[in-house]
Amino acid sequence: MVSVVAVAKRAGVSPATVSRVLGGQVRVSAETRARVLQAIEELGYRPNEVARSLRAGRGRAVALVTGDIEQGINAALAKNVQSELEALGLDLLLFNMEHREERLRHFLERAPSLALRGVLLSAPHVMDMPTLLPVIQAAIRSGVAIVSLGQDFSAEGIPSIVNDNAGGAAAAVAHLIASGRTPVAFVGRIETSVVGRARFDGYRASLLANGEDVDAGLVWEISEGYRADAGYQATRAALKRNVHFGAVFAASDELALGGMAAAADHGLAVPDEVAFMGFGGLSWGAFSRPSLSTVAIDAPAAARAVGEVFKADGPPGAAGLTTIPTKLVLRQSA
Repeated sequence: MVSVVAVAKRAGVSPATVSRVLGGQVRVSAETRARVLQAIEELGYRPNEVARSLRAGRGRAVALVTGDIEQGINAALAKNVQSELEALGLDLLLFNMEHREERLRHFLERAPSLALRGVLLSAPHVMDMPTLLPVIQAAIRSGVAIVSLGQDFSAEGIPSIVNDNAGGAAAAVAHLIASGRTPVAFVGRIETSVVGRARFDGYRASLLANGEDVDAGLVWEISEGYRADAGYQATRAALKRNVHFGAVFAASDELALGGMAAAADHGLAVPDEVAFMGFGGLSWGAFSRPSLSTVAIDAPAAARAVGEVFKADGPPGAAGLTTIPTKLVLRQSA
C-alpha cells in the first residue's frame, strides 16, 4: 500500500504538506499542489478513509448491528437503510451480534475509534441496559449517533424507531377469530425477545377483546432460534400431544413456514383444517404454497426514519419515538 510518506518523497515535499493537499487546505501554493497531485496519480495512492475521518472527527459510515444477520427481515432492512444513507453520502456497515450481548458491548466500546457516524441497534432480545447504557452514553459523547431500530429506548435518550408489533398482532388474531379459525395458537419467543413479547401481548389482547380465552397450552414458547425449524418443532410437538387448534399466529414468517410444513407432514390441509399467519411480510411468502398470510413490516418507512435522523449535519436532536404502522396481508394460508 502506498503511504503519505511515499507520496511526499516523490513530490519533494513533507508528509504534512501532502496531508494539507488531501484535506483541501488553501495554505499550499498552486505549484506544490500540482506536484503532490501528480505524485498521487503516478503512485496510485488511495487515502485511508478511516484515518481521514478520525482526523476530521466525523466519519462517513453508519453500522447496522443485528441480532441475527440471517433473519430475513434484517436483509430487507439493510437494503433499504443502505439506499437512504447513500443518498446522504454515507456508507453502511453490517455487524452481526449472533444474539451475544458481549459482542454488542465490545463493538460499542470500539465505535468511536472506528470513526463511525452512527450505530443502528436492530436487536430484538432483552438487553441488560444498566450495563450497556454507560457504554452507549460514552459513544454518544464521542460523537457517535446511536439509534434503536425495533426497541423503544427513547426514555434512555436514544432515538427509537419501532414497528407496531402489538397492533399488527392484534389485527392478525382478530382476522383469524372473525374467520372462525379458533382456537388460535401462538408460537414465538416471549421471555427473551422484546419484539416477540410485544407480538404476544397483541395476540393475548385480541383474544380477550374478542371473547376468547388465553389457553397456556396454545402458547408455544421457543427458547432458541427464530427460524422455520423452530416453528416446525413447536407445531409438530403440539400435534403429537393431540392439541386442538384452528390457527397458528407465528411471531415471524419463518416460524409460520415451519409450522405449515409440520401441519402438512401430519396430514392436515392448510388452510382448510388449520390456518397460519406470519409476521414480517418477507417477499418469498407470496410464493410459498399455500401462499403465506402475514403482518407486513414497512422496511422502507423505517429506513426513511433512519435517514431523517442523519440528515442533520450535527448530532441527532432530542430522543423521540417513531412508530411504523404494519399492514395485514391476506393470502391463501389464512
